[in-house]
Amino acid sequence: MPVIWVLIVVFSLVLFVFDALVWLFTFWWDKRLWLLHRYSIVWALSYIWANPFWKIDIRGEENIKKGQTYIIVSNHQSALDIVLLYRLWMHFKWVARKEIFWIPVIGWNLWLNKHIAIDRNSVKSARKMFFHAQKHLKMGSSVLIFPEGTRSIDGTIKRFKEGAFMLAKKVNYPILPVVLEGSMEVFPRNGYVIKAKQTFKLRILPEIKPDTFQNKQADELAKEVQAVITDEHMSIAQKHYRKQNDKIHASKSKYYG
Repeated sequence: MPVIWVLIVVFSLVLFVFDALVWLFTFWWDKRLWLLHRYSIVWALSYIWANPFWKIDIRGEENIKKGQTYIIVSNHQSALDIVLLYRLWMHFKWVARKEIFWIPVIGWNLWLNKHIAIDRNSVKSARKMFFHAQKHLKMGSSVLIFPEGTRSIDGTIKRFKEGAFMLAKKVNYPILPVVLEGSMEVFPRNGYVIKAKQTFKLRILPEIKPDTFQNKQADELAKEVQAVITDEHMSIAQKHYRKQNDKIHASKSKYYG
């Protein structure tokens, strides 16, 4: 397994050189960094393509309207989610924790692509995130946010925070819900052992149009979108919720005797 990580690091460094070259020759005229993002998609998916035992089962691509700009929201299981979401083949900007921007190679790519950094403990940073997100949206770049704010520890979907939905209401853009499954087993939150064989599931749900949520509060909208994503996730990942129910029943049995 250490050999695999060495190969991944070397491979990433080599590809970053080309990443930097694409940026150098395009940033001054490609204001949306469309070409650099396209290169980043190929770079990310190359990790999937390199393993013949990794597959992506994607459904719902017909729900993506060509030329439409979205607020994309997805559940979050693993660092590998970033790779899988590039399979959308959409032009978007991530909203990511500021700490990720300082990770070698990965962070450098985030900086070059002008993805959006946020400090979750800073109100000022949240305002700055809103400013940059609106700027990118007006330029035609979708914005992708993990409303849970962090990776799930057991695979089930946790409470959605209101930020993404406040943004959607403010800019009046449709919300595109996306559901992920399978990345946690391959690259767990607190582990470095990569599972060799896996079929990842990616579900793109119908967009939620602005006229359906403009009169709703952000917290209400967050709960509704969370319910939509959770329902779909439960249909493709029942095992996580069975484990959760088993724990609840075990706790009740222990408490009540």
